[in-house]
This record gives sequence, C-alpha cells and structure tokens, in this order.
Amino acid sequence: MNLNVVRYFSQKLSHRALEVAVIGAPNVGKSLLTNQLVRAAVSSVSSKMDTTTQNVEAILTEDNVQLVVCDSPGTIGLRHAKETMGRSRDDVILTAPEAALQRAEHILVVQDATATGDYIHHRVMHLLHRHSHIPSSLVINKVDLVSRRSDLLELTRILTNGRVAGAPIKTSEKVIGRLGASSSGLRLHDDSVTVQDETWQEQFRQFRKIIAIPTHKVGFGETKRLFANVRGWSSFDAVFYVSSLTGEGIEPLRDHLKKLSTERQWRMDEMAITTKSPQHICIDSVRAALLDTTPSNVAYKLKPRITEWKVEGEVLQIVVEINCDKERIGRLLVGKGGRRIAEIGKRVNDHMHTLFARQLFQV
Repeated sequence: MNLNVVRYFSQKLSHRALEVAVIGAPNVGKSLLTNQLVRAAVSSVSSKMDTTTQNVEAILTEDNVQLVVCDSPGTIGLRHAKETMGRSRDDVILTAPEAALQRAEHILVVQDATATGDYIHHRVMHLLHRHSHIPSSLVINKVDLVSRRSDLLELTRILTNGRVAGAPIKTSEKVIGRLGASSSGLRLHDDSVTVQDETWQEQFRQFRKIIAIPTHKVGFGETKRLFANVRGWSSFDAVFYVSSLTGEGIEPLRDHLKKLSTERQWRMDEMAITTKSPQHICIDSVRAALLDTTPSNVAYKLKPRITEWKVEGEVLQIVVEINCDKERIGRLLVGKGGRRIAEIGKRVNDHMHTLFARQLFQV
C-alpha cells in the first residue's frame, strides 16, 4: 500500500467547512465584521448605508477549516431602493439578503449596540422566520462605543426574548467575555417576554401567509406592522459582543464558527480569499470612497467604470472613469485643487494594495 496515497486521502477527509451568512439592518457593520472574520479587506466599507449592493463571499482557510462568509446588503425596502438608488423591485440589493441564506449553515445576525431602537429589524425578523431551520447567532457590534457595558446585558435579554440555546437566561451575575466587570443582581429573564411571545403567536397565525412570501416581495410596511410588537428572536444559539473596528471579540466568534464546521471537502481553493473579481472589488472600493467623500445624493448616482486594467510586472495600473451629468458635480468630485479626487484615489489605492500586495497607481 502506498502510504503517501493513504496520507493524501486522510488529509482530504479531515478538511472541515462551514457556510456562514451575515445579515442585518443597514450600517450595522456587517462588511467590516466579514473582513475581520476572514482577515482580509474583501468587502468595501464606508460610513454611509448601502455601500454593499450585492452579496460578497469572503473566504478564510486555516487550521484545516474553511469558512465561507457571505456578506449581504442591509435589509432595505423598495421605496428607499427606488428613491435613493434608482433600483427596481427585483434588484439584487433587495433580493441579496435572502439569497445569502440559500447556502448558509449558520446565520450571523448583526446588531448595532449603539442603535436607538432595542429591537431586531422587522425585515431581518421576516428572514429569520422564513429560514428558522438554519442555526443562528446574535452578534452585537460596536461595543467599543458603549460606555456602560452592563447595558449590553439588558439589550441581550430583549433581543433574545430572554432565551439563548433553547434555555432561559436566568442568571443573577453575568460576565460577558472581555466586556468588563460583572453586573450583580441583574435579572436577565422577564416573564413578560413570554406573555408578549404568546400574544404574538396569535398574530403570527393571522399573518403566516406573509411569512411564506420572499422577503423582498413583501411590502416594507407589511413586515413593519407584522413585527411591530416583537423585539427579539428566541432561537439564537449564542450571543457575541464584538467591535469590528478594533477587533475586540472577533477571535472567540471566529473560533466558534470553526467549531461548528463539519467534515467535508472545501468548496473553494485554499488560497482564495473571495469569489469577487478584482475589477468588482475595485469598483466597490471606488463607490465606498465616493460615499465617504461626497454627499449621498450625489454618490449614489455616480457610476464608476474601469476603462483600463493593465499589469506590468509588479505594478497594476487602473484607469477608472466617472461620468458626471452636470459640470458642478464634476467640480464637486474633483474638489478644490484636486484634493477630493486625490483622496478618493488614495483610499482605493490603499485598499487594493492591501489585498493584492503590489504597487498600484490610480489614474
């Protein structure tokens, strides 16, 4: 028997993999979280909502485990897509969040710890109910911006309906990872949650037809009314507290996902970091820079286009054209003394250089 052959098949069989979908309301930090999980800036990031307009698969292969993480656009409604971005009912920005769940074996629901509303977005709730067979975890992001970490305990109770991993949260003293000192005497389970849940169950029976319809085909107002009195999801397997900006809490989340992986062959090459083409990454990077440096009503309407993509040795030269329908928009884009367009070029250059580890010139 050839021992090399035996060793080869043994190594192949020991490969593990997990498909993960990242969903959430707009601007909660899904893309930055995805980048942190896979240790690469695959998804473009800006301070504005709608930076991600279609699903992006990011890949991490390490410790004999392959995580394929699907970053999805924020859950917006048709009116916003039409009026702000000029999109139609079946545009990918509306269909992508649900499409991200088609391969998913685990869902990460990302919640902004600093958001004014202590509830899971109604569009996200609709997706969770439609795909309740897929295990999910709650990821409370931006904890670096929370001054009183003990407040996260109450937020967790609300967003989970007082239940995690099928059991009530009923602990008088709780320490949340690296989030600081314990909070004594804080009762995390509230019987009123059960009453609310029972009331909603009757409402759910009345609206079960809405749950059967793909999320993007249900009116924004319909899902808002359906989940008007619902703040949390009772079926989360785990809760994580992270800062996608600083990296706090990312490692425990990544390790958890690795433990959930199952033994099978990898779908992606072990050297791959994304299924997204370099050209697509470049255009999205330009869009993100435009969103951060120009007014939203201008940035959303600009359509960058690559007119030249040339590799010469270790140098990648890219020419991106941005057509402006009005001269004043062109002047705005260039900025005083060309400073704004130079800043956009530098941002894109830095992003692409980090990914491709080569010298890059923007023209």
